[in-house]
Amino acid sequence: MRSLAKNLKELREKADLSQNALAERADVSPAFIYKLEAGEYNTLSIDKSRGLAKGLGMTFRDFLEAVGMLDDSATPNADLALASALRKRKFTDGQVQKVVSYVEFVEKGGKV
Repeated sequence: MRSLAKNLKELREKADLSQNALAERADVSPAFIYKLEAGEYNTLSIDKSRGLAKGLGMTFRDFLEAVGMLDDSATPNADLALASALRKRKFTDGQVQKVVSYVEFVEKGGKV
């Protein structure tokens, strides 16, 4: 499965945008785009996803599908759903990332 980072970079390059240009259009920082494309994040908030979709000139749904955040045409990715639920409980982005990482650890049988 392709990563969010690789998919986003491909979409940005296809749109002929620099990281700075996409950041400006999406109303996020250039550092966020850099970190996202570097693979430092593997989930996105709905607000950031909507902003990136707008910045790339895509519909929200098409963006989610293109970056691999939809398993099929109707079901949200489990990591995205988990992250969204945690954010609703006021978890910080760092805490969300730790929980998602722990879930991935458990899925692998608790082995490093």
